[in-house]
Order: sequence, then structure tokens, then C-alpha cells
Amino acid sequence: MYTICKLLYVTVFALLSAAPPYLPLYYDAVLGFSSDQIGFVLAIAPFVQSVACPLWTFLVDKRPHLHGSVMALTSFLGGISLLGIMGLGHSIRTTSVVLNDTTVVICTSALAFAFAFFTLPNTSLVDSAVMKILGPDKLLYGEQRLWGSLSTGLTILLVGQLISYTGNLDALFWVFGGSTLAFVVCAAVANVNSNDIVLPLEDLETEYAQQPLMSPSNQSMEKYGHRAPANYLSTTHAASSLRPHEQFKGHDPLIFKAASIVSAHTVREEAEEALDVVGVDLGLAISRISSVDQSLMLAPDAEVPPADVFKSPRVLCFLTTTLIFGVVLSMIVNFLFLFLSREMHTPASWIGWTGPMSGVTELLCFCFSKQMTEKFGVTKMVVIAHVATLIRCLAYTVLVPDSLITNIIALLLQMLHGIGFGIFWATAVSEIDSFFPPEQRAVAQGILGALHAGLGTGLGAFIGGYLLEYCGSVWLFRVAALLTLISTVIFCVGRLKRYNF
Repeated sequence: MYTICKLLYVTVFALLSAAPPYLPLYYDAVLGFSSDQIGFVLAIAPFVQSVACPLWTFLVDKRPHLHGSVMALTSFLGGISLLGIMGLGHSIRTTSVVLNDTTVVICTSALAFAFAFFTLPNTSLVDSAVMKILGPDKLLYGEQRLWGSLSTGLTILLVGQLISYTGNLDALFWVFGGSTLAFVVCAAVANVNSNDIVLPLEDLETEYAQQPLMSPSNQSMEKYGHRAPANYLSTTHAASSLRPHEQFKGHDPLIFKAASIVSAHTVREEAEEALDVVGVDLGLAISRISSVDQSLMLAPDAEVPPADVFKSPRVLCFLTTTLIFGVVLSMIVNFLFLFLSREMHTPASWIGWTGPMSGVTELLCFCFSKQMTEKFGVTKMVVIAHVATLIRCLAYTVLVPDSLITNIIALLLQMLHGIGFGIFWATAVSEIDSFFPPEQRAVAQGILGALHAGLGTGLGAFIGGYLLEYCGSVWLFRVAALLTLISTVIFCVGRLKRYNF
């Protein structure tokens, strides 16, 4: 089920795991960059991505029929750009032309710029495509996204083993090239259509005037040129129990309420789908659903009305947390391989195993994200992700180089990355999606990607490179731990009851 969603995640995370994690090693060993130069080049891509993500997601929102084509074209152009870095490395090693450091940095930065502008937004484009394809089954997002985690782990392992076996860092570019071609094919054939289809009120009133409310049929839907939404039949019987004046009242939309609804969150989603057509105020419509327990409107994870989304301290704190946590993960991820290789003297074959170690925990977190969120709630899930990251940062500061125990501990600590990132991202995608109306949810994913994987990653690369070059790895991880603590406090402040709506 939803095979194309799984393939999109497998291929996009394969290409993003083949080259970017190992690029710092390539910049250090082949291009001869210092840590601050590496940080500068790595920071360019996320900053560009913070602009490119909203741009491309806005385009596919306006031209949804081009969603798959845009993903394919941008990935192809970005892939050519990154392979240019390999060509630059070959020029330095095999030709008699001598390039000064400034020229090499400028050329590498230009290629990294193009790669970021075209390829990196595809994570948000795939997220939005999957959410559209899933439609009312969007809670299955974690089950689709876990295939990306599996792909990430196996790809990092494959590249690490190939580098160790061949002794050539070019292996990362060949795996990247093959993964890019696979993603281009999957994106080109993907049929990205939203399943959240809602009939106008006039059509629904006409339909129910012609047929009994207890037994609607999809044939009547088809005469209007629409396919019945996936949750249409499941909500019909619950709707039939409403009193007549609740079924149609003035020109308000007809809102179906499933019998299994246990929170206002689900009712709001159904209301959004119906109100999307007629433009009625969401808060007004919700207040007219008499069967909803009013106490549920104060639930900790209730949505903020779309019109006030950026005015809410709850939302602003969540977005700030997304940014800071992106900075922290960037500081760790971008320089972890350099730290292990240069300071801990960990072999490439061992470094490659960090992929599967984090992939296993990521896979489990994404697989059970729905169940965990339902049991613990968004607040506890995000706090757990921060605690796991805090422990990881502090543990790196006490590792001893040239030790088998250190190599083993480094692999075990990588499992905390799967917990920290996996839990946070699965929760964040669903949470940010709930803040926006259906027609703006691709933009919502673009904002999430711009803050976390764009601006946050860029700042993390820049700050991490400076700290590693001038203060050392211990201070790099100490600062990351401090930022993690600050991020946790800001998030918890935003979840106070006074900010719930």
C-alpha cells in the first residue's frame, strides 16, 4: 500500500545520505579545507535551502499537476552540480593546473549553492507529496517515512564500506549519482493527487434531497465528476445520527463526525476539509457541533485557527524550537565524521556503521510514531527527543581516541540520533501540518524544512565549523548541549495551558 510513497523516501534519502554526510571528509582530505572553511561551505547549502524550500513548495501548491515533474527536474539539476565537486577534486589531483585556496572555495561554494537550490528542497517536496497522496490517512506518514530512515542507514553503510575497500572517496559520488537517477524516475512517475476531496454544500444538499441520509451512494457522487473521499462512507453513519437542524443550518457546510472521534483535533480536520470550499470561519463552525465535548477544545494538542497561526505563542515557540534543534543536529551531524576520523581515528568501515545504527532506531520511531504520539502526546515526545540529544552531546566530550571501546560507544551513541531526530521529525511534520489549512500544507512543510533543515542547519554548520577550528571538539559538543537545553525550555513554555487554544 502506498508503494510510491515508500519508493520516494527510499530514493531521496539514498541520494541525501550517499554524499552530504561524507562531504566534510572529502573537503578535508581531497580539497584541503580547514574546519572553518568546511563550515562555511556546508553553511551555504542550508541557507539557500531556507529560501528554495518555500519557493518550490509554493510552486507545486499552485501547480499540483507538476509536483512529480518538479521533483524530478530539480533533483537532476542538483545531481549534476554535486558531481561537479568530484570533477573539481579530479582537476586538483590529476592536472598540472594549480588553483589557489580562494578559487577552490569559490568554485565549491557555487556548486554547493546549485545543489542546495535544486536538490535539498526535495525532502520537503516529498513530504508534501506524501501527505497529499495519503489524504485522510496522513497519520500513516510515519510508516512511509521509516523507509527513508532504512535507506539512510544502508546507504551510509554502503558508502563507508566502499571507501574503506577502495581507499577512494569518489565512491560517495558514484552511489549518489545512481541514487539520484532512481529518484528522478520515481518522481517522474508519481501521481501526486490529494485525497482530501470535498463537495460544495450545494451538491451535498441536492444529493441528500434525492437520497435518504442513511444510505448515500458513490453513484450520486460520480455524477458531479468527483470521487468519493476515502473517509466518506466511514463518516456517513455518524452523520445520520445528527438532528435535521444540525445537518443543514442556513448556508453552513455539512460536517460529518466519525463515531470514533475522541478529540477536537479530528473534528477540526474534517471541518477544514468542508470549510475549504465555502470559506466559513473555522472557529464559528466548530462551535456549532453540539456533539463535541467542549472540554476537548482545551486539549494540549488542539490546533490553532489558521488565521492566527503566527500570532500564537504556542506556534512561535514550536517554530523556534524547530530552528534551534536544527542548529544542534547540524553541529553534530556535519562534523561527527570529521571528529571520529581526525580525533578519534575511527576507520571508515566503522564510520559507515553509524548509518545502520541510527537507521534502526529511526525506523522504529517512525514506525510507531502514531502509537507513541497517541499515548504520550506531542509535548512528551518532543522533550524525549531533546533529552536523547543532550545525553549524546555530553557523551562525545569524554571519548578517548585510539580505543576499541570508543568506536563501540560512538556507534551506540549514534542510536540516540535515531531517537532524537526520528521522534522529533515525525512529531513535527504532523504538528506543523495541523497548524495550516489543507491548501497550504505543502507551504507548511516548506516552512518546517526551511527552519530545521535550512536556516537551522546553516547556522549549525557555520557555528560548528568555527568552534571545531578555534575551540576544539569538546566545546563544539558542549555548546550543542547548551542549545539543546535552551530549545527544551522554549518548547515547554509554548505548551503552557495559557497558550492553548
